[in-house]
Amino acid sequence: MQKRKRRFLKKGQNLMMLRTLRLEKAKKAELQKELTIYNALTKCKLTSSEVVPDVNKLLKSNTIGNLVESLGHGNKNKIRADAADALAHIASGSSEHSNLIAKAGAVPRLIRLLQSPDPEVCEKGILSLGNLLHFAPNLRDYMIRHGLMQKLMSIIQDKSTCTLMLSHVTWVLRKLCISSQPSPPDNAAEIIQALNIVLYNPEANVLEDALMAVRNLAHGNETIQMLLDFEVVPRIIYLLEHPNVTVQNAALQALINIATGSEEQIQELLNNNLLPHLSALMSNSDPDIRCQVLKLLLNIADGNIFQRHAIMNAGLLHKILECLKADAISLKSAAALTITTLAIDKDKNLLCYLMRQGVIPEFCNLLFCQERDILSNVLDILSTMLDVDPSFSAEVSGIIEWSGALNNIRMLQSSEHEEIAAVARKIIGSYFPAKPHIATKF
Repeated sequence: MQKRKRRFLKKGQNLMMLRTLRLEKAKKAELQKELTIYNALTKCKLTSSEVVPDVNKLLKSNTIGNLVESLGHGNKNKIRADAADALAHIASGSSEHSNLIAKAGAVPRLIRLLQSPDPEVCEKGILSLGNLLHFAPNLRDYMIRHGLMQKLMSIIQDKSTCTLMLSHVTWVLRKLCISSQPSPPDNAAEIIQALNIVLYNPEANVLEDALMAVRNLAHGNETIQMLLDFEVVPRIIYLLEHPNVTVQNAALQALINIATGSEEQIQELLNNNLLPHLSALMSNSDPDIRCQVLKLLLNIADGNIFQRHAIMNAGLLHKILECLKADAISLKSAAALTITTLAIDKDKNLLCYLMRQGVIPEFCNLLFCQERDILSNVLDILSTMLDVDPSFSAEVSGIIEWSGALNNIRMLQSSEHEEIAAVARKIIGSYFPAKPHIATKF
């Protein structure tokens, strides 16, 4: 055995010298590797104020390949963290940059960083994955197939996870729920379970990201039903009372999307005592909050006649009318759309009540705006009020003339949008016919 080893020794060398030479060679290789990584980090310009290098330059220099190689287990933790940070910066260049990083094999290695005991390595891995998802949502299912959700769930369930790390994880969950694909992720149930945990975190930024993740996920009756089945909705409704306005806004946006579901799913929202919370928020001093509440009420009113009556029985109608008389155009238009939907059943008593509350002049004022949806809805409700009862028509037509909106309706007869032009022509033809010209005798 000794003779076989001696064959690899040069003249004057012994086994101790050979071991020393091998160690020196390994150190040189490690130093060269670190130098290569350092050069890659320098080339990708880590400073966020600098422009991300062009894709062709990155390919030519093999910068991404070197950085991906640096994520491996054999490297120092500092190198792995710096490489992940560099890849996060490159990913922010464009969707092409992010997909190039994924093509180089970075995703599985970045996901493995999430189980590192070194907090910096884990943090940089999470942030890099989040940036990839932000700029290339098409990578969602690819990341899920490589076990991203299992790693995120482990971090969420670990009681020793710090607030900062949990906020990063929730941010990634938010990005994970955004996709260019119409279908929900295959493991939507696992994502909802994770969200149902972080929704009970006291930190406002964690709650905001979790709620926005629900908003992003709540598309289509199937996913909405999953959110209802996992009992996420009661917690979201509770968060409408949160003292932080960003959390309130995010909760409203989540509920707005959930309320796009079926009539049965809308009814489940109402069964969770939603309307009293909305009534309280309609007195909020923030116009953005009130505008979001109106959007949610609009979706509920779009359900069925019983759900429309529930809104009115909850005493919300007079608060909607107050928004119609507000100065902000966003509030006025949102209130107009909601009232139009509430009046879709052409209930004579409701229309009479609306008229007595002075809504017609407010609707007429909205005819001066240029938004297609607003014009269409305002013309529809004015037409409905004129048609519903002959006793209304004289009073309504009188208010339209008095407000100066008649000229606008005349001009809308030639609108480029046929549905608007058709209603305008119907109103003018039926209730404001041209007066016959009487020749003057001399």
